[in-house]
Amino acid sequence: MTSKPSALSDYPIVHTQTVVWGDMDSMNHVNNTKYFRYCETARIEFIRLLFPNFGADPSSEMVSGLALAETSCRFKVSVSYPDTLLIGTAVSEIETNEFWVEHAIFSEKMNLIAAQAKARMVHYDFKKGQRLTLDDDLMAILNKHRLSQII
Repeated sequence: MTSKPSALSDYPIVHTQTVVWGDMDSMNHVNNTKYFRYCETARIEFIRLLFPNFGADPSSEMVSGLALAETSCRFKVSVSYPDTLLIGTAVSEIETNEFWVEHAIFSEKMNLIAAQAKARMVHYDFKKGQRLTLDDDLMAILNKHRLSQII
């Protein structure tokens, strides 16, 4: 599939994920835990696109950043090998010190949304062990990548 499917039109960023044979379990479908890994990859790619310096210097000690606080996935249909998944990613809710990242996992083979996932990200001070307020610059970047509607 060369273009973004209409089912992902509200998602500003789309990550392509190839399903490999080893992703399947004994039931011959992608193991549910793999969806969380797929979304993790899409979410990190999304964050790195929004914030290019995120994780840029692995030798430096990170004082503050984004921490995953919660995640969930709603499985709609079983995915199996071979397939290519398109994972649409966008910001939905934004609060003082956290925001939600929404994912729609589209199966090219079935031409439909196979799963929907979400993750709550918290702006966090790792040294002090406490939440930080999202500053105006961060809020502006997040608002540019919001869903126009949640499916």
